[in-house]
Amino acid sequence: MADAVFGNILRVPREQETLRARTVETLRNAILQLHFKPGQRLIERDLCEQTGVSRTSIREALRHLESEGLIVTIPNKGPVVATVTREDARQIYEVRGQLEAYICRLFTERASDAAIDALESSMDALEQAIRRKDHAAAQLARGEFFNILYDGCDNEVACSISRTLRARVNYLAAEGTRRWDLETVSRRRQIVDAIRKRDPEGASDAFLRHLNVALEIADHVIESASANEVVDS
Repeated sequence: MADAVFGNILRVPREQETLRARTVETLRNAILQLHFKPGQRLIERDLCEQTGVSRTSIREALRHLESEGLIVTIPNKGPVVATVTREDARQIYEVRGQLEAYICRLFTERASDAAIDALESSMDALEQAIRRKDHAAAQLARGEFFNILYDGCDNEVACSISRTLRARVNYLAAEGTRRWDLETVSRRRQIVDAIRKRDPEGASDAFLRHLNVALEIADHVIESASANEVVDS
């Protein structure tokens, strides 16, 4: 009898959990793809209508995304898409630099030759997109670059933290991509060249140099956004 009682207590409602996970993923992607922009208020009623799920699922998803730093709850206003200040960006990029340089190091040591070929192909796609001034394609190539690194480094913990940090500055990265040029491609190719030589230290150093420039670009994006807010106000 006791086993039956505890068995019911411990039973996991699989379908409901799947729905909640899908709701989180859907809202997260909407933020990352800038369907919901930084500072935009997220109204539960509207989200229910747009997603077709219950208010309970929406609230749980919003709480989860708040734990990831993608959403903040403002008194008397409710949940809004998080914005990133200059100081936020500095701290995030500092941590990202050390973590993702480590991921590069692991990838260099552990990835297959085929994975390195794929990384190089993503660089070719990035260069072509920048030459065409196709910002959407450049963002896709940038994302593919990281996905390949994640798959080949064989450390899911590091990758999970990196994804969360990248999500926090996704808006800055998306806007920064518009300012990329062939010099950006050259810096990224230095990373791939070091990986191709199986030089973990060189790959790590090249990544840090690239991310330092990325922080400078993010800083310019924040400055431009602040200037526009002053003009609009």
